[in-house]
Amino acid sequence: MIASGGWTVIQRRMDGSVSFNRTWEEYRNGFGDLRTEFWLGLEKLHLMTKFQPHELYIKLEDFKNETHYAHYSNFSVGNESQSYELLSLGEYTGNAGNALNSENNHGSITKNMKFSTPDRDNDKYRGNCAALNSSGWWFNDCSWW
Repeated sequence: MIASGGWTVIQRRMDGSVSFNRTWEEYRNGFGDLRTEFWLGLEKLHLMTKFQPHELYIKLEDFKNETHYAHYSNFSVGNESQSYELLSLGEYTGNAGNALNSENNHGSITKNMKFSTPDRDNDKYRGNCAALNSSGWWFNDCSWW
Protein backbone atom coordinates (compact mmCIF):
# COMPACT_ATOMS: atom_id res chain seq x y z
CA MET A 1 0.00 0.00 0.00
CA ILE A 2 1.29 3.43 -0.92
CA ALA A 3 -0.25 6.31 1.02
CA SER A 4 -1.76 8.82 -1.36
CA GLY A 5 -2.66 12.42 -0.49
CA GLY A 6 -4.97 13.52 2.29
CA TRP A 7 -2.89 12.32 5.23
CA THR A 8 -1.97 14.44 8.26
CA VAL A 9 1.58 13.83 9.45
CA ILE A 10 1.53 13.47 13.23
CA GLN A 11 5.22 12.64 13.76
CA ARG A 12 8.30 12.97 11.61
CA ARG A 13 11.75 11.82 12.66
CA MET A 14 14.49 11.99 10.09
CA ASP A 15 17.92 12.99 11.35
CA GLY A 16 17.82 13.61 15.10
CA SER A 17 17.84 17.40 14.69
CA VAL A 18 14.95 17.73 17.18
CA SER A 19 15.05 16.12 20.61
CA PHE A 20 12.01 13.98 21.47
CA ASN A 21 13.08 13.79 25.13
CA ARG A 22 10.26 16.17 26.14
CA THR A 23 7.80 16.88 28.94
CA TRP A 24 4.13 15.91 29.14
CA GLU A 25 3.14 19.50 28.36
CA GLU A 26 5.31 19.56 25.23
CA TYR A 27 3.85 16.27 23.97
CA ARG A 28 0.34 17.57 24.73
CA ASN A 29 0.89 20.80 22.77
CA GLY A 30 3.27 19.58 20.06
CA PHE A 31 6.83 20.63 19.23
CA GLY A 32 9.47 20.77 16.54
CA ASP A 33 9.52 22.18 13.03
CA LEU A 34 6.84 21.12 10.55
CA ARG A 35 9.44 21.29 7.76
CA THR A 36 11.80 18.83 9.47
CA GLU A 37 11.17 16.85 12.68
CA PHE A 38 8.11 17.32 14.86
CA TRP A 39 5.32 15.89 17.01
CA LEU A 40 1.85 17.27 16.19
CA GLY A 41 0.53 17.14 19.76
CA LEU A 42 -1.61 14.77 21.80
CA GLU A 43 -4.47 17.22 22.27
CA LYS A 44 -4.70 17.74 18.50
CA LEU A 45 -4.63 13.95 17.98
CA HIS A 46 -7.43 13.51 20.48
CA LEU A 47 -9.60 16.21 18.92
CA MET A 48 -8.97 14.93 15.38
CA THR A 49 -9.85 11.33 16.21
CA LYS A 50 -12.75 12.13 18.57
CA PHE A 51 -15.17 13.45 15.97
CA GLN A 52 -14.65 11.16 12.98
CA PRO A 53 -12.90 7.90 12.14
CA HIS A 54 -9.23 8.12 11.20
CA GLU A 55 -6.72 5.66 9.83
CA LEU A 56 -3.11 5.48 10.96
CA TYR A 57 -0.42 4.95 8.34
CA ILE A 58 3.15 4.52 9.55
CA LYS A 59 5.93 4.74 6.98
CA LEU A 60 9.39 3.60 8.01
CA GLU A 61 12.58 3.96 6.02
CA ASP A 62 15.74 2.14 7.07
CA PHE A 63 19.38 3.04 6.48
CA LYS A 64 19.32 1.10 3.20
CA ASN A 65 16.49 3.38 1.96
CA GLU A 66 14.06 0.45 2.08
CA THR A 67 10.56 1.47 3.10
CA HIS A 68 8.05 -0.48 5.15
CA TYR A 69 4.57 0.42 6.33
CA ALA A 70 1.94 -0.38 8.91
CA HIS A 71 -1.69 0.61 8.31
CA TYR A 72 -4.39 0.56 10.97
CA SER A 73 -8.02 1.00 9.88
CA ASN A 74 -9.35 2.86 12.93
CA PHE A 75 -7.13 5.09 15.06
CA SER A 76 -8.32 7.06 18.08
CA VAL A 77 -6.73 8.66 21.13
CA GLY A 78 -8.43 9.50 24.43
CA ASN A 79 -8.42 12.87 26.16
CA GLU A 80 -5.95 14.23 28.70
CA SER A 81 -7.94 12.91 31.70
CA GLN A 82 -7.49 9.46 30.07
CA SER A 83 -3.75 10.19 29.67
CA TYR A 84 -4.27 10.18 25.89
CA GLU A 85 -4.85 6.42 25.92
CA LEU A 86 -4.51 4.66 22.56
CA LEU A 87 -8.18 3.67 22.36
CA SER A 88 -8.45 2.08 18.92
CA LEU A 89 -6.28 0.80 16.11
CA GLY A 90 -8.62 -1.34 14.03
CA GLU A 91 -7.33 -3.90 11.53
CA TYR A 92 -3.64 -4.06 10.63
CA THR A 93 -2.16 -4.44 7.16
CA GLY A 94 1.42 -3.88 6.13
CA ASN A 95 4.94 -5.23 5.89
CA ALA A 96 6.51 -3.48 8.89
CA GLY A 97 4.99 -5.77 11.52
CA ASN A 98 2.02 -5.16 13.79
CA ALA A 99 4.07 -3.63 16.59
CA LEU A 100 1.25 -1.58 18.08
CA ASN A 101 -1.37 -4.30 18.47
CA SER A 102 0.32 -7.68 18.74
CA GLU A 103 2.16 -9.43 21.50
CA ASN A 104 5.93 -9.48 21.22
CA ASN A 105 8.34 -11.72 23.10
CA HIS A 106 7.55 -9.86 26.31
CA GLY A 107 3.75 -9.87 25.91
CA SER A 108 3.74 -6.14 25.19
CA ILE A 109 0.75 -4.62 23.41
CA THR A 110 0.61 -0.86 22.88
CA LYS A 111 -3.14 -0.63 22.25
CA ASN A 112 -5.05 0.58 25.32
CA MET A 113 -1.88 2.01 26.85
CA LYS A 114 -1.74 5.52 28.23
CA PHE A 115 0.87 7.90 26.87
CA SER A 116 4.09 8.19 28.88
CA THR A 117 6.73 10.91 28.97
CA PRO A 118 9.93 11.12 31.03
CA ASP A 119 8.06 13.28 33.59
CA ARG A 120 4.79 11.25 33.56
CA ASP A 121 5.16 7.47 33.78
CA ASN A 122 2.03 5.61 32.64
CA ASP A 123 3.54 2.34 31.41
CA LYS A 124 3.38 -1.08 33.11
CA TYR A 125 7.15 -1.45 33.48
CA ARG A 126 8.73 -1.13 36.92
CA GLY A 127 10.83 1.77 35.56
CA ASN A 128 9.92 4.65 33.28
CA CYS A 129 10.06 3.53 29.64
CA ALA A 130 9.84 7.10 28.32
CA ALA A 131 12.84 8.15 30.42
CA LEU A 132 14.79 5.03 29.39
CA ASN A 133 14.03 5.66 25.70
CA SER A 134 14.34 9.48 25.89
CA SER A 135 11.01 9.80 24.11
CA GLY A 136 7.29 9.86 24.83
CA TRP A 137 5.10 7.01 23.54
CA TRP A 138 2.32 4.57 24.37
CA PHE A 139 4.78 2.25 26.10
CA ASN A 140 3.74 -0.97 27.77
CA ASP A 141 6.87 -2.65 29.09
CA CYS A 142 9.57 -0.69 27.24
CA SER A 143 9.82 -3.08 24.32
CA TRP A 144 7.60 -2.97 21.25
CA TRP A 145 9.51 -5.12 18.79
